[in-house]
Amino acid sequence: MIIVMGKLRIDAAAIEAALPAARKVVEATQQEDGCIQYDYSRDISDPEVFHITERWTSREALGAHLKTPHVAEWIGVLQTLTMKERHIKLYDTDEGEDL
Repeated sequence: MIIVMGKLRIDAAAIEAALPAARKVVEATQQEDGCIQYDYSRDISDPEVFHITERWTSREALGAHLKTPHVAEWIGVLQTLTMKERHIKLYDTDEGEDL
């Protein structure tokens, strides 16, 4: 399984303006083959922080996702925002275990 975890720091007003596009990419991505989880969330203690959580069945599924029109559109929206911080990491892992 592939896990992608990320953190974006963007002006809070810009995040609000980007939410319709974020919802669109999340809804489309969650329907893709190989997508186990794809979510964005606002940080409850810092309104400028946007968290990214993704789980994929394989690197190939993630690679196909990155080539979709909805991702290209989302990247276009992100490029219009002034990002103060961007950290995104990919982890290759097993299925994990329940705690």
